Amino acid sequence: MRDDPSVSRGRRGAKLASRMLAIQAGIILVSVIAAIAWVTLEVPTGLGSDTHQALLAAQSVAANPDIATLESGTENRQALLTQSRRAIGALAVAVVNRHGLVEAGSGSLTRGQLVAELDGRNVWSGVLNGGSGPVAARAPISHSAGLGVVVEFSAPNPLALITGSAVRALEALTVALAIGAAGSWLASRWLRDRTFGLELDELTKLIQEQDAIFHGIREAVAGIDPEGRFQFANEEARRLLHLPVRFLERPVGVLVPDGRLQGILTGEVVGKDLLVVHEDRILIANRRAVEVQGRLLGYVVTLVDRTESEALLRELDGMLGLTDALRAQAHDFSNRIHTVVGLIELGETDEAIRFATDIALRDTALMDRLAREVGNPVIVALLLAKSAVAAERHVELRLGPSDRVPPECMPASDLVTLLGNLIDNAIDAAADTPNAWIEASFLAMGDALTMIVADSGPRVPAHIASEIFLDGFSTKLTRSGTRRGLGLALVRLRCPRFRRHPGYFTRASSATRCSKTTGAR
Repeated sequence: MRDDPSVSRGRRGAKLASRMLAIQAGIILVSVIAAIAWVTLEVPTGLGSDTHQALLAAQSVAANPDIATLESGTENRQALLTQSRRAIGALAVAVVNRHGLVEAGSGSLTRGQLVAELDGRNVWSGVLNGGSGPVAARAPISHSAGLGVVVEFSAPNPLALITGSAVRALEALTVALAIGAAGSWLASRWLRDRTFGLELDELTKLIQEQDAIFHGIREAVAGIDPEGRFQFANEEARRLLHLPVRFLERPVGVLVPDGRLQGILTGEVVGKDLLVVHEDRILIANRRAVEVQGRLLGYVVTLVDRTESEALLRELDGMLGLTDALRAQAHDFSNRIHTVVGLIELGETDEAIRFATDIALRDTALMDRLAREVGNPVIVALLLAKSAVAAERHVELRLGPSDRVPPECMPASDLVTLLGNLIDNAIDAAADTPNAWIEASFLAMGDALTMIVADSGPRVPAHIASEIFLDGFSTKLTRSGTRRGLGLALVRLRCPRFRRHPGYFTRASSATRCSKTTGAR
């Protein structure tokens, strides 16, 4: 089961839609709050504003100390009231008692006039005559035994009230629109920055082209973000990496087992055309950074499955070795025939028979011992073939202490892979050294088989001792041009397959030899 790209895009689209919804909601909320604040912080207007201004004017006049000290009805008080009325632009200014009776007034309020709305009220503001008269307000005079100042203003024009309200609403709407426009502009800049200036139709076309490319190529392609999480992977990548259905946004370290492949994906192992063995597959991996406008977007990893081609190249390399061995054996056999013929021509018949018998016994000794002590036909055939290759490179192949190996111990192909790679590695290590030899031993204990391959080559340096079983590690080149560093890596990966418990392989070294051991069930 694979992850549907449309589902992946749907999740990303939902994430983007949620962000845009949150941004729009934030813009609307800020605009409304700003409009409300604008209206609230404005000075009160309309009828409420007029009564409030009237009360402020009355309090201002009542606070004048001369109003309280001047006697009622005097010209000085009258002049003071007239002066105050003109100063505040009122219709009338008067001094009234607690019952609303005017004791002194200027303008439309005269002495002896009763203002019924003020009866018994110390502080008051409103509209006289039941709401149809002028706007008035009363404020008490300090230390005056119930006296107060009342002022009258002309009633507001209803049309002016409506116009003022409309103007204030328009101002608040303008503020909200300005904030909304600024927020929308910032949101569009944020969105264009995230999409690198591409429009929606361009993004749609780009995604379609990406799907066509990534899912149309044979190689495995995977995208990893700077935090080391999978962003995309085509079908081949999901197959090779065994990715689950939901792999997007999940870390590489969680989905890919520890090892060289994980190191390549995370960038811990760097290089070009890196060789890696992953679950019996031979892969060539490359990891490249992707930057746009100087910003790191992530990494693209390509994996090429070279299992079949590498197997052919390794087989070709083995065939070349066998060909050289057969050529050498043919040349040696020709020399032996010439020797036998020469002895017969010289009349040394007994010597010729003895020479031929010694050769036959020597050639069949190893085969007889292998068949007698090991018994497994696959191992016998493989060791005979490898002995010819070793002899060509002046390396003696020996059989160490061994038990008989049952034919059903493991599949022949896996047995050839394990033992063949160990012997090839031992031949490479022992070649070009004096008195070179390799030794193979087989120990069978119950259903467990231990294969030991030792050689006379130089010891493994301590600084690379832990790396000889890693994918791609080698210090040699081959004649066929195939990549080195696969043999022991395949041994490391194949060995655990044949044990109920994790398989094991070890390396032991001394001054004169290095041995590799592998166990299998």
